[in-house]
Amino acid sequence: MIVLITPTGARQTQINICAGLMKRQTYQGQVLWIIVDDCSPRTAAVIPDDFREGWIILKIFPEALWRPGLNTQGRNLSIGINASENYDIEAIFIIEDDDYYRPEYLDQMMKRLTGFQVIGEVNTIYYNVYFRRYVANGNHKHASLFQVAFTPDLVPVFRKCYMDKFIDSMFFRLLNGVGVNLFTANNLAIGIKGIAGRPGIGAGHRRQMNMRPDLDMRYLTSLIGEDAKLYEPYYGGHYM
Repeated sequence: MIVLITPTGARQTQINICAGLMKRQTYQGQVLWIIVDDCSPRTAAVIPDDFREGWIILKIFPEALWRPGLNTQGRNLSIGINASENYDIEAIFIIEDDDYYRPEYLDQMMKRLTGFQVIGEVNTIYYNVYFRRYVANGNHKHASLFQVAFTPDLVPVFRKCYMDKFIDSMFFRLLNGVGVNLFTANNLAIGIKGIAGRPGIGAGHRRQMNMRPDLDMRYLTSLIGEDAKLYEPYYGGHYM
C-alpha cells in the first residue's frame, strides 16, 4: 500500500481538481489517501469514502483551525504521517491540493523508487494560472515537496523538517544524497499557482516572481495537452 498525504483547507477549487487528477491515476495498487483539512467550512467533504476501488479515504479535521498569517503545513503533514503509521505502507507521497499530476504519476514514481529511499523530479516548472506566467526552476539538488515520495524508514528524518518553511530543501539537505534518486521525466507533475482561495506559501503565487508570459496558454498546453483547459477559468491578471 502507498499513502498520499494532502494538507488542505479553504481551497474548494483546488481540492476538486486534485480529486479529479487522483481519480484517473493509472496506479493499480492499494492507496491510502489521507486528507488533512484544517479550515471551516470543510472542503474535503467532496471526496466520498467510496472514491475509488482499492483506495481508503481518511479525512482528518484538526481542531485548531488555520487562520490568515499561520503556516500549518508542517503540523498537517505531521498529522498525516502519524495517521499512516497504523497501516503497512510501502511509500509516502506528498500530494499538494493545487498542483497538476499526470495520470501516470504514481505509477512512474513507484517504478523509480525501487532500490532507493526517496525519489523526486527536479527542474520543477511553476505555472501561475491567474497571471498566465511560468518559470522552469533550476532545482537539481532537491525536488519540490509535491514531487516527492519516500519510504517509511525516512519518516524520522522527515519529522526534523516540519518547522522549516522550506521542508523539501531541508529534507534533501539532511539526506545529503544517501538513498536519493533525483530525475527528470517530462514533467510528471507541475506546480500550479494562483488559483483563488487560501494563498500558497511557496514561490510563484505572487506577481513578483520572475516568470515568462503565456497569455494564450500555448506553453501550458504543450506540457499537458487538453488538460490545460482545467485552468482556463482562473485567469485574471495583467502583465503591465
